[in-house]
Amino acid sequence: MVAQTYQLPDLRSFFARKPGGPISPHFKGANQGYNEWVGSTLGYYFSIEVYNAEMPLLAALAYPFATELELRAILDYMTASFMLEEMTDRYSSAKALKNSEKWLQTLKDGQPGTSTRHPFIKLMSKEMMARLKSAVDPFHWPQFISTNVDFARNTVREALDREASKSAHSTRDLHSYMITRRETIGTRPCFVLMRSTRRLYIPDSVLEEDAVKGMENAALDMVYIANDIYSFKKEQGDNGALNNIITVILKDPDTSHLDLQGSINYAGDLFKAALDEFHAYRGKIPPFDSDMDKYLSDYADGLIDWVIGNIEWSIVNNRYKVFCSDSDRRSNIIRLGNRYNLHLPSVICFILLIVLIFVYRRDPTLRLTFMPRYASSFSSSFLQ
Repeated sequence: MVAQTYQLPDLRSFFARKPGGPISPHFKGANQGYNEWVGSTLGYYFSIEVYNAEMPLLAALAYPFATELELRAILDYMTASFMLEEMTDRYSSAKALKNSEKWLQTLKDGQPGTSTRHPFIKLMSKEMMARLKSAVDPFHWPQFISTNVDFARNTVREALDREASKSAHSTRDLHSYMITRRETIGTRPCFVLMRSTRRLYIPDSVLEEDAVKGMENAALDMVYIANDIYSFKKEQGDNGALNNIITVILKDPDTSHLDLQGSINYAGDLFKAALDEFHAYRGKIPPFDSDMDKYLSDYADGLIDWVIGNIEWSIVNNRYKVFCSDSDRRSNIIRLGNRYNLHLPSVICFILLIVLIFVYRRDPTLRLTFMPRYASSFSSSFLQ
């Protein structure tokens, strides 16, 4: 299969500097502690997914002022969000609803409310939520829960959108997608955690001011647009990138005339428009008292830190594997195969299984050494 090359927009170049500095000085300690916990707690296959996501790097890049304890708690939440994605992405909307309700109840109360056999929910209630709540400032906890209510509800909406978009001839509405994606990206609760790490005591009444809300929404737009651009390659192989802004641009009647490169360029233009909107709203924030003005200025800087940190992480993490080489990364060149081909890992596993069966029939002594591992890999690939 010959890969086609496409030019990605250089999103990082839109920013002259990162206000909070390059990365948290506590990255190394948080990374080591978290990975040890993952290795000793999570199952083999899920731990591989978590390792590849490199969440400690994202946390350290997006929260440069967080302490090591706060980074560890943030990683608990990121892991819980990752769990929610796994519990809803691969299921029907009805199953996604049940799983999201259990997840949210556990986040609120530390317990799922009813007995559950789901290992993720058990792990959340057993240890993760206690660490998280102890590290979040009490002022910010109600805001954190409130934003997660919206996040969990919108993951179900996303499942409904996936079901409606499976047809190759289905259309999408870009504006509606962008409004929903602000919530399903799961970053609004992360902004609350950022305010907690920076001790920014901004009440809901101020956060609901038009200019403040507009600034936050513009930052959310930048996060999910960048995420969709950099994750498109992975999602294309997983499910055809059904819930990705590039696919939506291709299916929206107003932009469906664009080819794939044109859609990527259009997504880049939307990112730049969101950045311009961010600065415009920031300039419109009305004056409050001196403390609140400082909080809001620091919050705006923190939002930029989050946007830039997300870009930096997306470019290098092993989950997305955006670029095939350093040369491609420097040139922002992405290589994509035919999205209508079969999922390559599954095909490889199938061929490998056939080869192994043939070999084992000739030499049965090999069975005890290799078959369990490859059989498990084959099953996992098709169950995803």
